[in-house]
Amino acid sequence: MIQQNRRNFIKNTAVLTGSALLVTDHIILPQAIAQTVHPTRQAEVFINQYTVDTFYAREGINFKENLDRCFAELKEAGLAGFEASINQPEELDKYFDALEKQNLQLRSIYTSGNLHDEAVDELEIKRLIAVAARAKSAGTKVVVHNPQPKSGKSDAELDRQNQNFNILGAELRKLGMKLALHYHTSELEFAAREFHSFMCDTDTENVSLCFDAHWSFRASNNSAVSAYSHAKLYADRIVELHLRQSQSSVWTEAFLTKADIDYEKIFVILRQTKDFGNCHVVLEQAPESGTPKTLKPIDIFKQSVVTVKKLYGS
Repeated sequence: MIQQNRRNFIKNTAVLTGSALLVTDHIILPQAIAQTVHPTRQAEVFINQYTVDTFYAREGINFKENLDRCFAELKEAGLAGFEASINQPEELDKYFDALEKQNLQLRSIYTSGNLHDEAVDELEIKRLIAVAARAKSAGTKVVVHNPQPKSGKSDAELDRQNQNFNILGAELRKLGMKLALHYHTSELEFAAREFHSFMCDTDTENVSLCFDAHWSFRASNNSAVSAYSHAKLYADRIVELHLRQSQSSVWTEAFLTKADIDYEKIFVILRQTKDFGNCHVVLEQAPESGTPKTLKPIDIFKQSVVTVKKLYGS
């Protein structure tokens, strides 16, 4: 597998004289290299619980009370599995049988917790480890964690939180799992100080990133440049992608490759990292005020899966 750098670029450009060049957001790659930095393979596409919950709720269907029906549709749509949002170990139990019936995987779970507060952080770490241990029995490999939001966390709180991320990540490594930090608006406030701190001040062996391009976009006043910059800065830390798209700042019904965010550009950035082929891909498309309502959930999922697989192989 080729890992691209400036020296290799110059060397390979000389060899590939006359080849087409791929130019995207100041990244210039010979077309042949761009296609081989990561060999094309069929992507496995997963889906987040938030997406499933919201699209079925729009149809008046309670997802948790109709697991067999809904998981059957996820399987029919071509999805490989599901990312459950879990706060307590026992919450996982209701999913295991329904997932197994459809041969759907639980490769990742989504969690949250307060790791910046000395009064509760030790208990929170124990709770999160218990959740992860229960999920491991179903084959979970990635624990996506969103910090408990608080606007303007102090430096002391950020330092404590980062220390706890390292502790949690080290414990998850013992279980054969990865901790992937997620983020929303509050982590990108104040020059994104919280986001950058948990990337810059944690051990790369213990703490990875769940990259959510659309929150990078929205929390930066609808800036696609911000999403591309975050991808460039932390591509080597990304182990999971949450995929969502918008058109004129409103979430689209199905996932699209190009609208407010150019995901082809993001994938070019990510293809330059040696571990991109192992990146876990999770749909997080969802409806909000102004999102069109033209499709049933299964059709939204089918269209989104096709789009992601084409993008992954582009």
